[in-house]
Amino acid sequence: MFLRIFIIVLSLICTPLTYAAKKAEKPSERAILHNNKGVSALYEGKIDRAIFELKTSTELNPNYVEAWGNLCLAYKHKGRLDDAVTTCEKAIYLDKKFASPYNTLGTVYLSQGSYKDALRQFKIALKYNPKFSDAYYNAGLVYFSMYKNSKSSDDLSSAVDSFKSATKTNSEHPYAHQKLATAYQIQGKFEKAIIRYKLALEINTRLTEAWNNLANLYTKTGQTLKAQQALNHALESSPDSIQSHLNMGINYVRDDNVRMAIKEFNIVISRDPTNEIAYFNIGFAYYKLGVYSQDLGKSAQATQAFNESTRAYKSAVKLRPNYPDATYNIGYNYQLLKDHAKAVEWFQKTIELDTTFYKAYFSLGSSYQLQGNNTEAARSFCKFVKKKPKNLDDDVKTAQSLIKTLGGCPK
Repeated sequence: MFLRIFIIVLSLICTPLTYAAKKAEKPSERAILHNNKGVSALYEGKIDRAIFELKTSTELNPNYVEAWGNLCLAYKHKGRLDDAVTTCEKAIYLDKKFASPYNTLGTVYLSQGSYKDALRQFKIALKYNPKFSDAYYNAGLVYFSMYKNSKSSDDLSSAVDSFKSATKTNSEHPYAHQKLATAYQIQGKFEKAIIRYKLALEINTRLTEAWNNLANLYTKTGQTLKAQQALNHALESSPDSIQSHLNMGINYVRDDNVRMAIKEFNIVISRDPTNEIAYFNIGFAYYKLGVYSQDLGKSAQATQAFNESTRAYKSAVKLRPNYPDATYNIGYNYQLLKDHAKAVEWFQKTIELDTTFYKAYFSLGSSYQLQGNNTEAARSFCKFVKKKPKNLDDDVKTAQSLIKTLGGCPK
């Protein structure tokens, strides 16, 4: 009896083989035994043990092509890429129509960023095995990586086609469904993306990334309850997932469940004190709490919440000094706290960081006006209007009206 096992490591997929090559001489029973032990070790993540067993197999039968192919795969997962290339080439030399080593060789080139070389290997693998779903999947990863660099719709479309081919040849391929969903999500095809994420999760319920992405899609389409359910699944599959807690907090904020949002963001910060996104979002949550308290006439609670919000934003800026969204929100908090001098300071910092952050010019003008500095207020409003910011038409009209009342633009 030969042992047949499929190994999945990271996002690159290669399939160890345990049967004898048709062209090569028949391996001995002991060589087959050690090959199978090597495959089992690969499955268990015991890479050093796998290498030892597979080298033993090739020592017993130097022409055992599958053992060489599996050894190539083991070297790949160990990070011994030069050895991986050498052993893959040995397997190909023994049987040039053996598709598996071409696929593994392609994953080596992909990990090195050699996209053209990787695609060439995957195409050869598919030439000799047109139903090789892993080769289609890995080719999709190449195109997806190319898209991340080029932002080319053609690269993204090629990734979609490759992932679809992978799922056609193997409908039980959860990673191909998941990556296809991600590509659809980027294309704005949300319904198709949701379908593919759900297919991936039917096959493997422990795909935390898929649960998180599905939750994001539900949130975007206004299905906050489904988003929370998806995130609960994500946390069930990976309770320590920082991304899941962060996404849960963001979803709670959008659902106006501010206190639960703060709880989730604090979990993220306790596990990753350098997560500036968590600090930013907890700052926004406290801001919403401040506005809510203000609307209820609870000025002391509102002030406390705005101060907590400012403290969190400042933590985000400390971790990421070039963070204009955070510096702007600090200025806005100070404006709400009627500390107009501090507001001016932070709006100016925002403009220094990003001259295209047009809202900051308007808010800076408002703070100067509240300080009684009409000249600088008019100057800021004039800069704002001159920028002709899109999607801020109402603010532009307000600024134009204020410029008139302030005596026009200073010379």
